[in-house]
Amino acid sequence: MAFTTDEETKLKAIINAYDNAKRICDLPDGGLSTAGKLIEVYDQAKGIPQKMSLPGAVGNAGATWCGCRWRKGNASPEGEPIGNISMLANLKSILGLGGYLVQNDHSRKKLSSQTHYRLETGEEAKLDGSMGHYNWGTGVTMYYAPWDDYEYDYEAVSPTPIPGHWNYKIPIFSVPCSGASAIDRTNLKLVNYCNRSAQYRGGTNDASLDGKWNTMCGKPVVNIAENTLQRYAEKNGDRWGATMDPAIFMIGVLTRIVFHNRNIGAARNTAMTADGLYQGGLGMGVDNVNSYFGNQYATVDMDALADKGDAMGVFSVDCMDGDEKKLTINNIPCFFGLKNFYHYLWCMRHLSILSYNADKTIDVYQKQIWDSTAIPTDNTTGMRKIGTIPLTTEGWIKRMNLQHMCYYPLEVGGSESTNYGDYFWRPDISSGLRGLFALGNASCGGNAGVSCFNGSDGPSNAWVSNGAALCEAAEDWDTEPFYVSA
Repeated sequence: MAFTTDEETKLKAIINAYDNAKRICDLPDGGLSTAGKLIEVYDQAKGIPQKMSLPGAVGNAGATWCGCRWRKGNASPEGEPIGNISMLANLKSILGLGGYLVQNDHSRKKLSSQTHYRLETGEEAKLDGSMGHYNWGTGVTMYYAPWDDYEYDYEAVSPTPIPGHWNYKIPIFSVPCSGASAIDRTNLKLVNYCNRSAQYRGGTNDASLDGKWNTMCGKPVVNIAENTLQRYAEKNGDRWGATMDPAIFMIGVLTRIVFHNRNIGAARNTAMTADGLYQGGLGMGVDNVNSYFGNQYATVDMDALADKGDAMGVFSVDCMDGDEKKLTINNIPCFFGLKNFYHYLWCMRHLSILSYNADKTIDVYQKQIWDSTAIPTDNTTGMRKIGTIPLTTEGWIKRMNLQHMCYYPLEVGGSESTNYGDYFWRPDISSGLRGLFALGNASCGGNAGVSCFNGSDGPSNAWVSNGAALCEAAEDWDTEPFYVSA
């Protein structure tokens, strides 16, 4: 059988390729650096050959870290788990994530993972303040590293420094287990107590509702100036603060890695992956029922769902008047026991501040170390400029800054279901200082997740939908990274 002209051309090309092929030992030496190099791999599940970066392949083999990567240019919020997958599947126990009782001196006792009304050791746990603050946090020091290559953006965590990357040291820290904090009105202190006495009346301090099913006693505080709430937080001692930037940042990191998804507002998926990993998200967030509670947004008791322990899921609570159910509040997100940490109350992040420019870009200033000194709330004294928000219009966040553990948008153009799934609000101004409002309130719909960002309000803003999250760190928290050699 004679070959056609096209077939002869192809056959000659095959023979030429064979004649000019080289054995591995004949290739030029590539040196010891893995940077920029590719290898060929075979995906058994898909039955196709694929390329992989050599640094990624080497890093994943016996990795002492776990994380997630997202392909650049891909709008999907879903990423790919990388690193030590077994570590990722057991990250809760490895990092000690869950409920704690924390004293002002930063000593802490782990609560039972089954119910927060018991200590891990079995004794009764009182959440009313007599045994400390009812917090959610970590039990070990950990490390965080963000990086990118020609194809992917990466985030990873580990209980040990991550080789070959710039690392941030994350001290043991905690935030309110209820997502927002209460107030001691006698001593003017921000607290994480589940106490229903008038001294800890939350909300807008409406005493006319005391004793009723929709009482403000036992709920988070709202409608106090955000800079004042920071001062109230600092009364607890060194390294206590209101909605501290690095703590809120790390909650976002952990949710993105655990779910391998940038959009915490994605629908709940109760099925685990074949590797035993969570997937999906925790839904839009708690129902907006403020009209039942004096038209303010602190609607959920500080100890709601404490009986669920370190649960993962989306839950409901019934509001009872004796034996009568008056209301059911649905869609409460719970991340290993951390409730209502987005889409509940706006909270102003502290340690950073915004300065608007004449060209309507926004400079971001940050105090480098969260230590025993007071946090500036109304000026940039003692802060350094860490970056600029180039955006002059608001929109859905497409690309986010991850440096210095201070998230802010770098590009908009996404949507509720793509990229980060969070919104960026900004005023049309060209001068002045503004705070960094985060987390959103229950009326924000799909706009509000862990990474939503509002740069519209001044540091002294107060409103019925604005509260604070009392945070603490066991040691000084430096927002400057350090490099760890491979």
